[in-house]
Amino acid sequence: MAEIIDLYNNARQLVTAADRKNPIPDGLNKISVHVWFVNKYEQFLLQQRVAGAKKFPNMWGQTGGASQTKETSWDTCVRESVEELGIKPKIENSVLVGTFKRLSDFVDVWLVYTDVETKDLKLQPEEVQDAKWASKSEIQDMIDKGTFIPSILPGLKMVYNYIDMTNKKRQK
Repeated sequence: MAEIIDLYNNARQLVTAADRKNPIPDGLNKISVHVWFVNKYEQFLLQQRVAGAKKFPNMWGQTGGASQTKETSWDTCVRESVEELGIKPKIENSVLVGTFKRLSDFVDVWLVYTDVETKDLKLQPEEVQDAKWASKSEIQDMIDKGTFIPSILPGLKMVYNYIDMTNKKRQK
C-alpha cells in the first residue's frame, strides 16, 4: 500500500500530495519530525538503526519520520514514537522546540520528557535494533567516533538550547 505524504512550498503552504516513494520535486517539501526523549537526569533516549537500513545503518539517533497526508506534526510525533519504540508521548510532557529546513523537508523538533525504562520499550524490528539512554558527553563521543547520525545535529542543538534556556529561567 502506498504511503501518501503532503508536499508544501517553501512558505509551508500545502501544495499537493504524493507517494512517498517518488522523488520530491524541486521547490516542494515534506514535513519530517524528530522526537527527542529526555529523562530527569538530562539523558537522551537514542535508538540504533538496523544493519540493513538504507540510510545510516547501525548508527544512533532520535525517533522520527515523515508526516503522512492529513497528519499534523504532533500526530507524526506520536505515531513514530509508538511505531519505533512503543512509547506514546503525552502532549503535557512535550514541546515543539523549533523547525529547521533541509533541502526537501521542514523538520519539526519535539522534546518529550519521560522516564521510561529501556526494558519497557517495544522496538520496531524493521527499523530499530537497540535503544539506550545517553548523556550529552556520551552523545559527543558517538559524534566524534562517527556512530551518530550527522544530519540530525541541528535538531539536537535546538533541544540543547531549549533545555539550557528553560533551566536558566527556573534558576532565576
